[in-house]
Amino acid sequence: MKNLQLIIILISSFLISCGGVKKTKNSISSGDYDNAFENAIKRLKKDKNKNAKQIPLLKEAFDKANNRDVTEITNLKNRTDAQSLKRVYKKYMQMDVRQDEVILLKPLSYDGKVYNFPIKDYSKKIAVAKTKYSDKIYATAQPLMNNSKANARKAFLILEEIQVINPNYRTDLNNQILQVKKGGMDYVFIKLHNSVNSQLQDSTSQSILNNFIDIRTGDFDNKWVTVHNKKDYSISYDYQTDVFLDKITAIPEKTNSQVVAQEKDVQTGWNYKLDGDGNRVKDAEGNDIRTAKMEKIKATVTLYQQVKSTILDGKVSIKNLKTGKIVNATPLNGEAKLENLYGIYKGDPKAIEEKYHEALQKKKAKFPEDSAFNKFALQTFKQKVEMLIGKLKF
Repeated sequence: MKNLQLIIILISSFLISCGGVKKTKNSISSGDYDNAFENAIKRLKKDKNKNAKQIPLLKEAFDKANNRDVTEITNLKNRTDAQSLKRVYKKYMQMDVRQDEVILLKPLSYDGKVYNFPIKDYSKKIAVAKTKYSDKIYATAQPLMNNSKANARKAFLILEEIQVINPNYRTDLNNQILQVKKGGMDYVFIKLHNSVNSQLQDSTSQSILNNFIDIRTGDFDNKWVTVHNKKDYSISYDYQTDVFLDKITAIPEKTNSQVVAQEKDVQTGWNYKLDGDGNRVKDAEGNDIRTAKMEKIKATVTLYQQVKSTILDGKVSIKNLKTGKIVNATPLNGEAKLENLYGIYKGDPKAIEEKYHEALQKKKAKFPEDSAFNKFALQTFKQKVEMLIGKLKF
């Protein structure tokens, strides 16, 4: 049995190995040298000895991919458009990464032959290509920087790309990024109009209200929005958001009850048909003739529904301060709600319908304090305000 298991394992390993070789060969045949190289590297990293058949294929994919990249770079060397310059930079980076992958696996030999991979220093060529591309796109960003919000945002994306690929390109690059980000930003002043303060005098509610219009912009879908709840008079605001807390409705705790009668017929045995002498009567096959003996069982279920809620109604109005027009007016509410259904029973539990079982497993809940409901209603209202502002495209 152990020998059979070993044979199965060996066959499986052989098939997997052959499958990997076939995949690499197919990729080379189709001209997809990058995929062939990646597949061979993956197999050899896993087990260089077991997957040694991949080594000649790795060499072939490496050489053909490099030859393709060099040819493309040669064809692009006289072109000065941004896309061509970016392509040249990426090709040099790709060849550099490719040979790094091979270096990590060396030495590489198969069937008595050592496979050598030509290793080159691409650092200077990468630096030159990176600078040429950076120069080109930096030049396109310059006329956009002090033009309009839309153009400042385009300039920001360009400068951000330079910062990623070439962080030491210019000593003033970070300052320019901050400048265009500021130029592309929509500044929103937010103001709270609280008509329900007299109903929210508990310390928890007051604590939340103190920070109610402290809006977090980090999670906004629109990253070009900055919200202030205190005016910075050095900024020309684009929009004003007025948050109105108009009415708070508290529905006090209440417990409703309902009594539900339950009954069910259950079989408790059998009634047998008897002849005149008191003997059981048989059917044609010799079996006793019988009918089910039924008994009615009963129970009473009492359901209790606990309810309590607080609803905070209000609205949000957003005004374009440049045009004086209201661009958005949305009613909002925040709600805190408790609903708990539980039950007790008397009688035979087998008579109770399944739909009541969940309630019978639950217990009476303790009603939270009013302050807890106020807190949750305020929090949900604020979350809706943040979501509304964060999704708007100013």
